[in-house]
Amino acid sequence: MYLKLTMAGNLTDNDTLQIDQIKTITYVYIAFLTPSVIGSFSVFLVSLLRWRNLQEQRQLLVQLSLADLLASSVLLSITSSNVISTGQEPNLCLYGLPLALVFYCLSFMLVNSYALKSKNVVQGWRTRPAGSEDVQSGRTKENVHYALLWVFLIGVYVIYAVFMASPNTKTRTGITEPEYCKRCILFSHVWKDDCSVYDFKHQAPVYFFLFFLVVEVILSCTVIYHDIFKWHEGQQQRQQGLFPVEGDGQSTKRFKHLKYTARNRVLVIIVCWTPALLLFGMTWAIEQSRLFPLYIIQAATVSLQGFVNSMVYAWKRPNFTEAVLGERTPLIIYNHVSFFEESLKTSV
Repeated sequence: MYLKLTMAGNLTDNDTLQIDQIKTITYVYIAFLTPSVIGSFSVFLVSLLRWRNLQEQRQLLVQLSLADLLASSVLLSITSSNVISTGQEPNLCLYGLPLALVFYCLSFMLVNSYALKSKNVVQGWRTRPAGSEDVQSGRTKENVHYALLWVFLIGVYVIYAVFMASPNTKTRTGITEPEYCKRCILFSHVWKDDCSVYDFKHQAPVYFFLFFLVVEVILSCTVIYHDIFKWHEGQQQRQQGLFPVEGDGQSTKRFKHLKYTARNRVLVIIVCWTPALLLFGMTWAIEQSRLFPLYIIQAATVSLQGFVNSMVYAWKRPNFTEAVLGERTPLIIYNHVSFFEESLKTSV
């Protein structure tokens, strides 16, 4: 590590990603980002068209699918330029990649909000009908909360773009910028390399914020869904003691689906972003050319987040598909149902 730090300013072409490696990584991004864009867009569009049928899930579903759609679309357009253009402007990396990461951060926060709202089931059932004034007032506060979340993160990006992302305009006499500097791959210019235009100290806040946010969301969602699962496990045991017939049938099926859904929502973040966290840390001490396989894995897993979210939060949930297909109307609901049950339960 010491050798890498002391010689960071004099990296050779063999230490960085080669052009053919960058193109291979780019093709992986394109291949896996495309289904993410399609999946996120489908959930976003269908949620808007079937707005009334989705009940309380609609607010978070629309925002989550929009955040994933924007993140995937921005990252797809940036990485695609690696094979479309050979004279890429550095501004595309300086401004484009952080913008994609901001939308990913927004997606993480919405996932965390989904888990936190689902935890209401642990605190008991609603004591008022879903259409009461108190519930409507709570929804208004939630809308304000979500609006502030979008404004905050977009504001952070604007501050970064205006005050921190200015490219280094200093030229190095007698030195030609390597071809590598004209390419744009996520985490390829994280630490100091041989490209004079990039200055990691200006980009560091975005990457470190992403790093800690991913870790926080993984830990938070794990704890929240574990608490929800344990609560339902206790309810399942009580129900089996009182109503053994139903406990062996309908409630058991719902309980298994609940466990499956909660587990998958945590696994999405872990599987999609653990390779990225490893890559972010390992580029400090290991040459990028040696991390090429990890770049491939990270490109595939990060790119799939939008697609997997569209499956886990929407298309793989029977109550979502029933709502969007018109098989269940908003009139067929209970007045004393928690958000978690409205959002996660499966119809049987």
